[in-house]
Amino acid sequence: MDTVSILLPFKNEEAYIQDCVNSIKAQSHTDWQLIAVDDHSEDQGRAILEEEKDLRIEIYTNEGKGILPALQTAQKHIKGTYVTRMDADDIMPMYKLESLLKLVRSKNEGIVATGAVNYFSDEEISEGYQRYEKWLNETADGGRFYKRIYRECTVASANWMMRIDDFNKMGGYNKLKYPEDYDMLFHWRKHGFQIKSCEQMTHLWREHPQRTSRNSDVYQQESFFRLKLSYFLEEFKAHPLYLIGTEKKGQLIASLLQEHQASFRWFTHEKQKTGSTKQGVTLEHISLLPKDGICILAVYPPKKERTALKNFIEERGYDIGSNAHFF
Repeated sequence: MDTVSILLPFKNEEAYIQDCVNSIKAQSHTDWQLIAVDDHSEDQGRAILEEEKDLRIEIYTNEGKGILPALQTAQKHIKGTYVTRMDADDIMPMYKLESLLKLVRSKNEGIVATGAVNYFSDEEISEGYQRYEKWLNETADGGRFYKRIYRECTVASANWMMRIDDFNKMGGYNKLKYPEDYDMLFHWRKHGFQIKSCEQMTHLWREHPQRTSRNSDVYQQESFFRLKLSYFLEEFKAHPLYLIGTEKKGQLIASLLQEHQASFRWFTHEKQKTGSTKQGVTLEHISLLPKDGICILAVYPPKKERTALKNFIEERGYDIGSNAHFF
């Protein structure tokens, strides 16, 4: 059986959910089960789905509140051999399920399939989202999903597929915390799953002002930093830690390291700051960076400066993505 179960949480998506469902119904791979979970909507989104006569579409009510409980509710109803997620405001290219399924089948187990993404909007896409789209697709092309894991979430939340056996092995969504898409990435790594990307563009990501990732506290920068730093310390706390960067991002990481009672040295490239104290830590000049630890790069400057920083770090014996990580 090649049934793909599609987990679709939704809340107040009447403006977009018809486009989403139409794109699913237009898939070249037709053996699918859509598990749509209503997160207590107050609009006509559920009514739109209820008008569909397609028996492959199932509608449930969230047993809790929020996206993660909705996904946990959805996984109770999975019937397929393969599983994926979809967001109600996005669109599937026609060959998405077929392309990802082909990749998952390339091995008997342990494969997570993904592909390229493309943002679209009724308005101009911001420069930040354009950069993230480019970075995601470059990451996929280079297969650097785990090497860049501490920089950003390297797989879009609704742009993956895996076998249900592998999904169950990691506990599905039951063991995850917010931001759940990023936490899932760390669970994939923990279970030794290989992430493979096909050449096709497999997800159309709609950008709009009401998008959950823009408006919910659980998807803001601090939530991502708290999550990834907990995994980072689990992996590297036994090593000397060196924090590079003293602006807003560096200050946040320093605060979180202090919350975890993790010892670290803090470095700056600005000579005038050398010797001053920030958050109770004396700043050191980056030229004094030792060669025996783990670097947290809390800066991501323009390409020229970033290349210079990368070259300096590598000259000190560090490897970006191994013992030095952009945050």
